[in-house]
Amino acid sequence: MLIKLYNINLYFSVIFVLCLTTFISISDELIVEIDNPKFSEKGLNDRIYEIKAKKGLKSDEYLELFVVEGKFKSNENGKWIYLEADKGKFSQIKKFIELEENIYFYTDEGEKIKSDHATFDMRNGIIMLSNNVSHESSEGLIHADSSIITDNFNNIKYLGNVLSVIVNNK
Repeated sequence: MLIKLYNINLYFSVIFVLCLTTFISISDELIVEIDNPKFSEKGLNDRIYEIKAKKGLKSDEYLELFVVEGKFKSNENGKWIYLEADKGKFSQIKKFIELEENIYFYTDEGEKIKSDHATFDMRNGIIMLSNNVSHESSEGLIHADSSIITDNFNNIKYLGNVLSVIVNNK
């Protein structure tokens, strides 16, 4: 009788170990390190973007980027918009990037926007900035809790506590 209980316990122990091993191996995500990843696209709707970084960690869902640079414009006649950030998570399938730490967007026309966190939906051309948003242009300086940028930097909404300093160039 004792041998039968021992065999049953051994049998359940082996089954448990196999199930646990299978579960762990399925849940482990393969992460691949990539040096100097670069993604670019010119779509049929004239949207152009290029994202590159010094290093990337590729998983099944996204590419985690370090020291990110990019440029884009929403249409053929639109202005070029550039970006820099310390970190980012990029989904090429969704055409979406989430940026963190030292985020800096700027244009050739002298507009500069900084924040601590940002998302950029490249498919719809929407940039959402949050935490310590600062927008500097020839017209002045605006600080806000958050901001939404659309229409190739031509439509900017500021949300939360907003402080503006207007420069009179006349």
